[in-house]
Amino acid sequence: MQNTIRNTVLAGVLMLAGCGAETTETRDAGRVAQQQDQYSIGQPIPAFDWSLERHLVIELYKVRNQRVATHSVWRSDYGIIEGDCPSYGYGIPYDTSLTNPLVATSTSADRSIRSDSLTSIEQAEPNGIFASKNTSATWVMCLSQGGSVEPIYVESKVTVYPGPVIVDYVGNRVTRSGAATVLIPRSAPSVPAPATSGTQPSQ
Repeated sequence: MQNTIRNTVLAGVLMLAGCGAETTETRDAGRVAQQQDQYSIGQPIPAFDWSLERHLVIELYKVRNQRVATHSVWRSDYGIIEGDCPSYGYGIPYDTSLTNPLVATSTSADRSIRSDSLTSIEQAEPNGIFASKNTSATWVMCLSQGGSVEPIYVESKVTVYPGPVIVDYVGNRVTRSGAATVLIPRSAPSVPAPATSGTQPSQ
């Protein structure tokens, strides 16, 4: 009986000692944090007054919001050309939504649905739609000979070219046949005087 009590007390002491001991994981985490602190001093994250990638994304939104002439080609999962057409704008993913696909709800005590729950839901893009996240299917806006738009549902992989192309179904190749009709300007807009460190890239 005394041996049992002694062993139990000893086990408890060892457990308490182990709770305060440094493990390999905590030691490694401390070293990583120390290294990150050193990086923040010797190699701080830069602050820019202008972003090329942000500029290009903005210009892409502008282009996609224009009535541009394009050419769409879709291929199978094996890369074989299955179809093509002169198209209107860029393809629209099938599950693009006009309304928020998510809604914050909760069930109250009386089983009624409430809409005042605190949670994160999606936000519309600047062009007013909710972007696709779950599909590779695309609505291709093909142009008929009469100029009307013919929406075609395509589940294959779609490539939209910013200008005329020649599609060779035998050789399974696409070749440009003229100048692009959709262009993004390279020049950057004027940038205000810098408020933080950083420089604008040369033009």
